[in-house]
Amino acid sequence: MVERTVITAALPYANGNIHIGHLLEYIQADIYARFLKLKGEHAIYICASDMHGTPIEVKASAAGIPPESFVEQFWIEHKKDFASFLINFDNYYKTHSPENKELAEHFFETLKSKGFIYRKSIKVIYCDHCQRSLPDRFVKGTCPHCQAEEQYGDICEKCSTILKGFDLVDPHCVICNSTPRQKDSEHYFFKLSEFSKKLSSWINDPASFLQPEIKNWLNEWIKNGLDDWCISRDAPYFGFTIPHSREETGEEKFFYVWLDAPIGYISSTKNWCDQQGTEWQKYWLEGNVYHFIGKDIVYFHYLFWPAMFMAMGYPLPKLTTHGFITVNGTKMSKSRGTFFTAKDFLKDYSAEALRFYYASHLDRKLVDIDLNLADFQAVTNNVLMGNLGNFCYRTLTFAEKNYGLIQDVAENLELRDDILALVNNALEYYQQMDFKMAAKSILKIADLGNAYFQQAEPWKNKESARSDVGLCIGITKILAILVSPILPEFSLKIYHALGLENPSAADLNFTFSGKLNKPELLVQKIEELNTNPAVEKNESREKVIEDENTFPVQMKVGQIVKIEDHPQADKLYVLQVDFGKETKQVVAGLKENFTPVQLKDKIAVFCTNLKPAKLRGELSEAMSLIADDGENLAFLNPGVKKLGEEVTFKGMKNSREIITYDQFAKIKMIVKEGLVFYNQRHLQGVSVQGVKDGARIS
Repeated sequence: MVERTVITAALPYANGNIHIGHLLEYIQADIYARFLKLKGEHAIYICASDMHGTPIEVKASAAGIPPESFVEQFWIEHKKDFASFLINFDNYYKTHSPENKELAEHFFETLKSKGFIYRKSIKVIYCDHCQRSLPDRFVKGTCPHCQAEEQYGDICEKCSTILKGFDLVDPHCVICNSTPRQKDSEHYFFKLSEFSKKLSSWINDPASFLQPEIKNWLNEWIKNGLDDWCISRDAPYFGFTIPHSREETGEEKFFYVWLDAPIGYISSTKNWCDQQGTEWQKYWLEGNVYHFIGKDIVYFHYLFWPAMFMAMGYPLPKLTTHGFITVNGTKMSKSRGTFFTAKDFLKDYSAEALRFYYASHLDRKLVDIDLNLADFQAVTNNVLMGNLGNFCYRTLTFAEKNYGLIQDVAENLELRDDILALVNNALEYYQQMDFKMAAKSILKIADLGNAYFQQAEPWKNKESARSDVGLCIGITKILAILVSPILPEFSLKIYHALGLENPSAADLNFTFSGKLNKPELLVQKIEELNTNPAVEKNESREKVIEDENTFPVQMKVGQIVKIEDHPQADKLYVLQVDFGKETKQVVAGLKENFTPVQLKDKIAVFCTNLKPAKLRGELSEAMSLIADDGENLAFLNPGVKKLGEEVTFKGMKNSREIITYDQFAKIKMIVKEGLVFYNQRHLQGVSVQGVKDGARIS
């Protein structure tokens, strides 16, 4: 009977870019999946985009597009980002899918029929201003336990206490910043409290595969008592409706995202199995399941998810939890130049350099990993390139250039025994998910190879050293196979040079004979560090500083004092705008919506730090800020503010740095209730009339 294994990484939320903090987990799981496949095991690496929930519904509404379209664009982008870092999913699917709907309903109906789901009326948080119920992540306030401020309503990030939104002191809506109220609503609950003893037994069972730090957290949570879990949400919500909820509660209810999201692991497996003509049950009910997750979602994966499995009668998965990524010792920050999206990182560094750095720090200890950029450069250049890469490339180039064909391999039994012992160590470390020690064992093999090559001095007598170089080629083959879970492209280049196709762990030996091909460069050296990944190297004066207190756009009040037709464009005006102490020319595409009479003497808000550009031959030195809902346009009304006066979002200052139009276009400002919002902060003293809520500022 074939033993099947499923490896998963947490489902990334489809509302933002993949960054290097995310990548740690997907690389970690990818290394383990590649290792199992290298051993010849039947393993599949499964993932999907997490597409449901209020944040997506709100953001899609603000963007003026259907949530299905909103999440689809991130699904496509995420797949590209993962592929660029050589993360090789067998299936990367989506939670907004027929399979996930089917399985979410199957779980719900099964648990309900077993008596593990019930209904009760509860207090929910309701925002009168937004006219909607607020999920816990859309309420912020002070933690009642440790008094930490600005905590979400589901869990305190400081003391890790599980909260309800109404537990918070001085709560506020994160959408509009107003104070919400409590409201009665009937919801569905899963009887999590009934599984406390079973969960405790599993957590403290040595065979459970749990990390010690995780056990301590979980035992403390169980000791304090587990509450039953609310698994439904009120409209508006993007997700699956709960069958018969309208008849049972009087209102249509939706599955809470944390119910259907983890089921997405299974539905993605089902999607893959359907394509392969097999059954997902063979993997989830009869095989092994390994989850890799971050410590921020421990509660859901170690309590809710296993309790649901216990209730369904499914075998429990094995979980490995990693810490967070810091850069240069601190949380990633755009203003400090330490925030890298996946795309940003690849502009300056290679994917395999990051894979190697992460692997060199990864074991099953729950500690944060610091990506110190100077250390990253040193590890890449001195270890990955100077040790491992240098030995393999040096051996391959010398052998191909001087022999072209390997026929003899030296019999050095002591060296062979030492290397094979290290090979076995590395394989065992891989199995234990201690990639740090696996990498160290691999580097020790490279050290032995380098020392042997240097001692043989083949450049002095090429003919007598043929077998010595042959042995070094055998070591290179072993290194390529052994490091392939971490550095798949590095290994493929060596396979090509050796004429090998798909070697496996069974080929971890010194045997090699045959023709050599010219090797490619194996490692890319880091010549210099880019201290601000969000900025192109040749545009350092045009960076956008976008930290929590600085808005990228400089916005000033101006008055249109002169309007002319653009001499070379039918749809453009050339405007002269008075900013009090100076006048700037603005080329604007407003001709189809506004007459010169409507524009004359108009006082409005303008972007004044946009890089000057010629539009059809006419210089434009600023840009009018216009609200656009797809049907109507409207200027921003600055009220009583003076010409040249800046307008700012609450709690923020405007940037003085020059920005390009492409950079401006990525900034999302929306209209709600006649006000302009950016990241839940409103533009002070400015109003907008004549456009619908959700209108974008462009």
